[in-house]
Amino acid sequence: MVNPTVSYSGFFKRFGAAIIDGFILLIPTMILGGSVSTVAWSGSIGLSILLQLCYYPIFESSRLNATPGKAILGIAVVSESGETLTFKAAVIRLACRYLSIATCYIGYIMQLFTKKRQTLHDILSEAVVIDRESPDINYFTVWTEQFKAVVNKL
Repeated sequence: MVNPTVSYSGFFKRFGAAIIDGFILLIPTMILGGSVSTVAWSGSIGLSILLQLCYYPIFESSRLNATPGKAILGIAVVSESGETLTFKAAVIRLACRYLSIATCYIGYIMQLFTKKRQTLHDILSEAVVIDRESPDINYFTVWTEQFKAVVNKL
């Protein structure tokens, strides 16, 4: 279990982090998606999923324990035991986010009513989002280190 003195992150802080991350992902989506014709709309969906796979799990399983949006707002994603998420757990968490959306966003709203302030995808991936001051590190360096570590394990 996570230390009882840990503060679980609230809805609005997490929502703000999602907005920041959305803007960050919008840039490569627009650049790469602009080259995909409207005929290949399903290709742009695949591109979006690929970008998310290269963003959320890599950052959340890194030493930062957070995407840049989360880090900026001082929150981190860790396992229920307080350890860094494995890459596998981070990928499961990302996949389960689609379940949270498919339930008409009830998977997100349930965070308001759970003891550890967990969404459906947090519960299914055995993760919690906690308040934690972000270290002063270069996000690109962290992403590059973690990306190399994931590729080396393949």
